[in-house]
Amino acid sequence: MRSFRLILILGLILGLGADLTGQSKKRRDLEKQKVRLMDEIALANRILSETQKDRKNSLGTIETVQQKIELRKKLIRTLDREVVLMNEEEAELQRDIDTLRVRVERQKAQYAEMIRQAYKSRKTSSRLMFILSSEDFNQAMRRIEYLKQYSAYRQQKIKEIQKQEADLEAAIERLRVQKVRKNAVRGQLQAESQKLSNEKLSQEEAIKTYRAMESDLEKKLKAKLKEAEKVEKQIQKIIAEEVARARALAARKNLEDRAIDLGLVRGKDFSSNTSNERLEEIIEAAEKARAAANKPVAAAPEAFELTPAARTLAANFAANQKRLPWPVERGLVTGKFGPQRHPVVKSVIIDNKGVDIATEGNAPIRAIFDGEVSRMFRMPDGQLVVIINHGSYFTVYQGITAVTIDQGDTVKKGQTIGSAYTNPINAQTKLHFEIWNDNKAVNPLLWLSAK
Repeated sequence: MRSFRLILILGLILGLGADLTGQSKKRRDLEKQKVRLMDEIALANRILSETQKDRKNSLGTIETVQQKIELRKKLIRTLDREVVLMNEEEAELQRDIDTLRVRVERQKAQYAEMIRQAYKSRKTSSRLMFILSSEDFNQAMRRIEYLKQYSAYRQQKIKEIQKQEADLEAAIERLRVQKVRKNAVRGQLQAESQKLSNEKLSQEEAIKTYRAMESDLEKKLKAKLKEAEKVEKQIQKIIAEEVARARALAARKNLEDRAIDLGLVRGKDFSSNTSNERLEEIIEAAEKARAAANKPVAAAPEAFELTPAARTLAANFAANQKRLPWPVERGLVTGKFGPQRHPVVKSVIIDNKGVDIATEGNAPIRAIFDGEVSRMFRMPDGQLVVIINHGSYFTVYQGITAVTIDQGDTVKKGQTIGSAYTNPINAQTKLHFEIWNDNKAVNPLLWLSAK
């Protein structure tokens, strides 16, 4: 029965330890998330300080403040979860303390009873008579050994009580530290809530200022959207041309492989200047000649849309979905993918083919995967657009200056391809980033790694 109780107590202690370990991991994860959000809020403040040097309440400023408000909300939710988790940990520690107190009291009571029993037989003559009354020498030796073990057991009990008391004191100290930490988090939560209120008020005032000029803004925004549509059409045209070129290369390679399988010799029977139509005629004639000679003719392989190398590259790109690195080391998503209303001028609908990432001036722009620079072209305001081919996938980087690559170059994942362009009019630094699968734009946030 005693063994069963011991196993039960050990099980409870181990279970409590595992539970506390799991909660500690959750708290560490929340603390990491809290640090990341605070870092992004600090980045938003730096971006705002840059954009506000020349002009207050610009549209870029409103977008960045809106993003900061969203980050602040996430931070407050994280702090809320941390307080809840700390309350749970505090309750676990209190239960641990209560268990240890009961255990210490029980140990002390058992030891007190032991002392009382020892007091009753404290006379040396009683112990001596206990030994001398033995029936034989062996029994006397066993009784002597018993008295030694009893004395050692008492010493062991003292040590156990001392250890239990030390554990209790340590648990009480952990609980005290936990309460101090929780109060600190509650203080931070209150401060962040006040900052959020101030930011919302400031944002509302800025939006009111712009809504007073909404009709003028609508005209300017629509003009900008027309310019953006022209650039987007150019991007789509380039990607369509690249897809067609890749398919043409694959089709050509397929024809040449068929010709070589039939025994035709490059440079003799056909060359790179031989048109596809003429090469098909040569292949057909060779197949007829082989059939006439009763030689087996291999079936024509299925046409591939990509070369084997391009297919491998595309497969590797697809396999890294949700693990691809961000094109900038630090940035805020101020414009999401897909159709959406403008944050200030609600009458304007934006159909975003990618995401807009606000970042710091001259921030390095990085290729998110291995590939080849398909095209580069300059926009009217001087910023560059770079398109990188990854097999059947393409990435588009709009808003680059000081490029370090050329058209046709092979780039590696993480390689710097240029610096972020800063608009000289509003001092806003923003990268427009897109991912395409063949002729279809996909949401980059579903491909990039989670922050």
